[in-house]
Amino acid sequence: MLRKSNTTEPRDLGDQFALLVSGVVDYGIFMLDPTGVIVTWNEGAQRIKGYAADEIIGRHFSVFYPAEAVRNRKPDWELEVAKREGRYEEEGWRIRKDGTRFWANVIITALRDESGRLRGFGKVTRDLSERHAEEVHRSAEREREAMLLRAHAERMAELERTKTHFLNLASHELRGPLTVIRGYNSMLADGSIPPAQIPAVSRLLEIKLAQMDRLVEQMLETARLEDDAPELADETFDLRLVAQEQIDVFRPLAEGRLLLMDGGDLDVVVRGDRLRIATIVANLIDNALKYSPQGGEVHCRVGRRESQAYVTVRDAGLGIAAEHMPRLFTRFGRLPTDENVTIPGTGLGLFLCKEIAARHGGDITVVSAPGMGSEFTLVLPSTI
Repeated sequence: MLRKSNTTEPRDLGDQFALLVSGVVDYGIFMLDPTGVIVTWNEGAQRIKGYAADEIIGRHFSVFYPAEAVRNRKPDWELEVAKREGRYEEEGWRIRKDGTRFWANVIITALRDESGRLRGFGKVTRDLSERHAEEVHRSAEREREAMLLRAHAERMAELERTKTHFLNLASHELRGPLTVIRGYNSMLADGSIPPAQIPAVSRLLEIKLAQMDRLVEQMLETARLEDDAPELADETFDLRLVAQEQIDVFRPLAEGRLLLMDGGDLDVVVRGDRLRIATIVANLIDNALKYSPQGGEVHCRVGRRESQAYVTVRDAGLGIAAEHMPRLFTRFGRLPTDENVTIPGTGLGLFLCKEIAARHGGDITVVSAPGMGSEFTLVLPSTI
């Protein structure tokens, strides 16, 4: 005897699927026919994708995919995988009715009857946009932290290289003048230098001491710039007076070369750190003298052009080839020429000049050619 059922048996697979999933709102669950046409639609699918059932049933499910994916026949490929393996799953971008994208977890399951004939596909879609955005954000944060760590490691390595270079530089550049000073001091102590030669020896020792002083000052100033926190004084002063003071300092060290000064009749007033601006002018004059081993004039000119003040130092020395210009203002950037080998120097002077000028809103420019001398110009904002 057959027992009468209290429920009505759904008659086909589509009805079973609809009864099971129609009320689910967190997942888009719908069925496709074997060709990929949508045949059912639940509330979750409407909430996630924006289509009402009567708008989407009967359309191919590729409508949910970006245009490039459709051109590449990705939707059809996913159905083929599901048909062959029984299931396909991925995460990727999908398109809502309004054209906006969302990050979806998609599962496509092949649905077969008892005989194994393909009846269609069940498709489950979940909107994971918030989770994906958080993952992207976390990934960006991790990448940012990794970049900071790499930058820090590179910075530490650069500082270590700089420290090593400093030590090598100090030992090399200080040893020469110290040897000279020690030798003459020994001769002065034992009286082997005639009294008539003492003034000349005194001038030579003064040159060597000044050379050592400039080396130490350049290294200290470079170290301050490495910390990126040099405290700049805020003073108003006439650039002509600074240039004249440096000419007076270097004139006894010029060893017969002419040091000329042209300050004009107009005030050349600037604002900034007077001592550090003086350091720039001193470095430019020192270089002009050092790189003019055959003598000649070193001419310093101070003036104004519109809203800019300038100091130009010109020599008739060795000059600089065009291919060496990019290296000129780099740290430890001594030029690799045969003439430069015997000329003492740290490779820090022009680097410091450029950095200090930039921190005052100014610049250092150069015009030069091999054998024709060089003209370096410090340019600063004028307060007049």
